[in-house]
Amino acid sequence: MNLWALIPLIGFVTFTALFIIVLQQTRKHVDRVFAIFLSTSAIWSFVTFMMIRNNAASEEYLKFWNSLVIAAIPLVAVTYYHFVRSYTGKPAGLMVYLGYIFTLITLVLGLTSKIIKSAWMENGYLFHDIKPWEYILAAVLVPILALTLTMLIRKYRNSKDPADRNRTMYLIIGWSILVLISYVTPFTPVLVGLPTDHIGNIANALIITYTITRLNLLDIRFVIRRSLAYSLLVLVSAGIIIGSFLFSREYFQEYQFVAMLIVTLFVLILVLFFVRPLVRISQTAVDRLFYGDSYISRETLLAFSSRMSNIIELNQLADAMLAPVCNALRITQARLLFQENGGGNFVTHFTYPEDPKGEALSFSLDNPMVALLQKENDPVDLKQIDSLPQLKGLWEVDRTRLINSGLEFLHPIKSREKLIGILALGKKQNNRLYLSEDIELIKSMSNQAGILIDNARMYSQAVIWANTDGLTELYNHRHFHELLDREIARGARFGSIFSLILLDIDHFKTFNDNYGHLTGDEVLRNVGRCIETSIRSVDMAFRYGGEEFAIILPSTRLNDAYKVAERIRNTIEAKASPGTIPVTVSLGVSTWPIDGMTKQDIISRADTALFQAKQSGRNRVVLSSEVTKGQTSLIGSELESKERAVSIIYALAATVDAKDHYTYGHSKKVSQYAVNMAEALGFPPQKIATIRSAGLLHDIGKIAVPDSILNKAGPLTDDEWEPLKAHPELGMEILKHVIDLVNCLPAILHHHEHYDGSGYPGGLKGEEIPIEARVLTIADTYDAITSVRPYRNQLTPQEALDELRRCAGTQFDPELVKLFCKAIERSLPRHIEIE
Repeated sequence: MNLWALIPLIGFVTFTALFIIVLQQTRKHVDRVFAIFLSTSAIWSFVTFMMIRNNAASEEYLKFWNSLVIAAIPLVAVTYYHFVRSYTGKPAGLMVYLGYIFTLITLVLGLTSKIIKSAWMENGYLFHDIKPWEYILAAVLVPILALTLTMLIRKYRNSKDPADRNRTMYLIIGWSILVLISYVTPFTPVLVGLPTDHIGNIANALIITYTITRLNLLDIRFVIRRSLAYSLLVLVSAGIIIGSFLFSREYFQEYQFVAMLIVTLFVLILVLFFVRPLVRISQTAVDRLFYGDSYISRETLLAFSSRMSNIIELNQLADAMLAPVCNALRITQARLLFQENGGGNFVTHFTYPEDPKGEALSFSLDNPMVALLQKENDPVDLKQIDSLPQLKGLWEVDRTRLINSGLEFLHPIKSREKLIGILALGKKQNNRLYLSEDIELIKSMSNQAGILIDNARMYSQAVIWANTDGLTELYNHRHFHELLDREIARGARFGSIFSLILLDIDHFKTFNDNYGHLTGDEVLRNVGRCIETSIRSVDMAFRYGGEEFAIILPSTRLNDAYKVAERIRNTIEAKASPGTIPVTVSLGVSTWPIDGMTKQDIISRADTALFQAKQSGRNRVVLSSEVTKGQTSLIGSELESKERAVSIIYALAATVDAKDHYTYGHSKKVSQYAVNMAEALGFPPQKIATIRSAGLLHDIGKIAVPDSILNKAGPLTDDEWEPLKAHPELGMEILKHVIDLVNCLPAILHHHEHYDGSGYPGGLKGEEIPIEARVLTIADTYDAITSVRPYRNQLTPQEALDELRRCAGTQFDPELVKLFCKAIERSLPRHIEIE
């Protein structure tokens, strides 16, 4: 028996088994057509086996079976084309019927000896003379195979469903294997006459069977990656083993067999020992090749559960989900929707990338989309929104909003079979389509995230309860101090300001005594609601204690805070009263850092203003700047002593210098230069002390200037100049409350005035500018231009003096410039260069 006959025999057994499997599910037309393809493939394998099984077969025997084989080849191609047309949703068509007719004609001509002129076997190889039919068969088969591939590629491109695209890619790969092995390798000289063409058809049939019988296919990219990884491992292992053979043969010729055996066993043991790390290394290398810069993000998502298991902050979980999923899948946006207050509508809580102007997505609990996501575990494709029967009841406005949102998928996030969140994913970059692998990655991450998010939400709710007053549902006293500390730290870091309002209900004790505590509780709840409706979303309201409330207003100056306080007072007077019982409140307002740098300062100033509002007749707002001197505090807190206030101010000046490492120590050097000039001018000791303090504190107003402006390397824009030019006035506002520093204020306020009147903030000219300010201007400029700055080169001391002389009479007082230059030049030889 010819051993090569085993190939078609195996093919016949395989096709017969697949035919029986597929017959079990022939409800669909595509399954029935595929069964026909399997039956024709089985026939082709059988007649091939019969043709070559006997090396000594007669010529007549070979010509008969060869005629059947020649007719079976186009029959298999036609039935395969018929199957692909059915798979792509097309009817059989003219080409299919013409193909069947051509097959029948080929069979008749073959059996009547019109095709095969001669046939013979030689060493297991079949040789025959069928010219010109080999060209005729090629002319028929090539267009059929090309049309088959064209239909599969078109279906892949037109399909929007990732699972359908994945299935089609399987068939494209099956076609590639079929053509490569069945219709290309037979023309290889070494393989001519051998039945290797059946191997490609077997592989293709196995792939198709797997494709149409499996509901959920492994992603084809995953299969390819793993195949490449293991192929790489096999190649490396084979290379090591072959190398060991060559090494032993070269260096152990006398004991070649024993050496080869020992080396081979040793290498095999090494390969087995390192197989797992080698597999991991090869898989990592292939995955990095496939995914490129998105590889790390994908790995983050795959290990989401283990990486995030210790995180219980919802915002951290959201960051760990949205950014990696956008980077891994290269999508334009991602959103997380949760229920309001733990049981309301689903609304957008987190978005990546952040888009303040973007429309927030929300779904009411009776929305059909929520019902569908609750029922399903798979993502909802928004491109199919019009074809899903469960979404027929979707309102037109919701449908339009979803279509225009730029989103493509909504994925349910569940915990204990309950919908707790919705992951909304945008379209892919460059209009690419989602792959089946992408959907599986999203499902895996969402399933892992469900219980973590549920735990985080419960923790977040517990934190809210711990920080919330149970009666008014505002933040409580403890959380007030936490957030006030945070605002002070933020202000010191970024140069922002904020205001504080303290509010007290007028005659509340009498109210409780006359109407009872239940009515009093109702008043407190009403006041809390009135406060919430009167402030911005970024503002924070607290029940400070008893009938007292507090409101923190970020980035709000004193005058603006007054408007907010008046709005709160009017709202409470109009809406907080239960029935006909009048309810009014008194309010005190303070601002950081003008009213102090510490928490105690801000609270004390607002509380003192509140006390004055009470003393002045109640139902009014009093600002800290309006507080009568010596007024006592409502809660008995005392203002800081003068010495402590002064020490705080100097500490603040050091903080301003520390905001910018380029100007660190600037205030101290300016103070020293200014004192030297004051001494040269013969100022009395008291005035010299004033100039010393003014030099140290001249830039204290820069506490409100953001670091981004102070450290900017390039020129400032007009908008950026505004807060910088305001720093002298803000410095005066901060220092005017410290009696010992009042004499410093003129120098600090006017140290950016120019001698020709072109400076700021007052546009003063010549002798109108206080002499202390003129001295300070020269000292400030000299130190600035001899120091390293990000936006210009540092000048030498002599170059700086030349610059001062050049600007004398325009920016600087010319007489003071002469005096300063002489003083500096006298000390120049021993002058220490500034870093």
